[in-house]
Amino acid sequence: MSGTLHFGPDNHIKARNVKGDYAVLVIQAVLMMTAIALISSSVHCKNVKPCELQTALDFIYLKYSTHPCKYNAIKEMSSGFLGLGIILLCWNAILFLLTMCICWWKFGEKKQIIAVLILYIIIIIGTFAIFIVNLEKYIRFMKEREAQRDVDYIQLENEMMSALEQNFRSDNTSSNDLKSSAWNRFFIEHNCCAVHDVMGTTNDFDNTPWCTTSGSCQDTSSQIPRTCCKDVTLNNYTSAPSTCHASVNSGTYKPNCMDQVRKRSVKNIDEYQLGILSLSLLFSMILQILEVTIMTVLLFLPCCGCKNEK
Repeated sequence: MSGTLHFGPDNHIKARNVKGDYAVLVIQAVLMMTAIALISSSVHCKNVKPCELQTALDFIYLKYSTHPCKYNAIKEMSSGFLGLGIILLCWNAILFLLTMCICWWKFGEKKQIIAVLILYIIIIIGTFAIFIVNLEKYIRFMKEREAQRDVDYIQLENEMMSALEQNFRSDNTSSNDLKSSAWNRFFIEHNCCAVHDVMGTTNDFDNTPWCTTSGSCQDTSSQIPRTCCKDVTLNNYTSAPSTCHASVNSGTYKPNCMDQVRKRSVKNIDEYQLGILSLSLLFSMILQILEVTIMTVLLFLPCCGCKNEK
């Protein structure tokens, strides 16, 4: 019929790029595997244990101004990465099934072709929306990874000193004062004493409530906690020699705690896990771009089978 569009089955089968549909299937399958890798690395980062330094500082209830673990910001972002991975996996699983239907669909009816075109548009819009979210998270991830700074030990030293002066009230590990008890246990477990080196009867404990308000230091029977003496344990620290806690003779007490703190690791996430996370985010974006590009091309190909009959 002259002047009308004719949708012939043979024309449409020839016009549609079947290879393009199968290429999309492959991309979607790889995207699902990438999403699984993203989910796995995100779960690992989300459930990672605190770094050694954080564990030590939390033990004495220290309120630090900057987080001691190197990649803590990425750990906090991991829930978002996990959500993105789940969305990627579910979305591409659905698209995979739909694309398989498209590949096996026998075209010829105008309604069928229109339905496929609408489906292509939905796939393009949905995939592009996820790509935008993926891109935003990748940029944030890279910024946080590059922005990691070394621990400011001078600031940390000041914070520890302030905490000691405010909270140390007893040299008893079983004290009802949790913070004092924690400090004493810290001295024993980390084999250290005070924040700075003890140089004699004048030391870091002079301005603590233990020395200024009440305690064995305030009544001058001790100058440093008994838990600071060498070779003491939780079981025998009460029998520490007076030459240590009272006279503060050189060589009888432990070195400062700041040196021990500096030895604690600040890493809570392995570099290879960060690499997997980074590659998963980047690779998924590349695949999404390819998918949208191919689907956009396929969106217009069916029209190639349409022709005017005169």
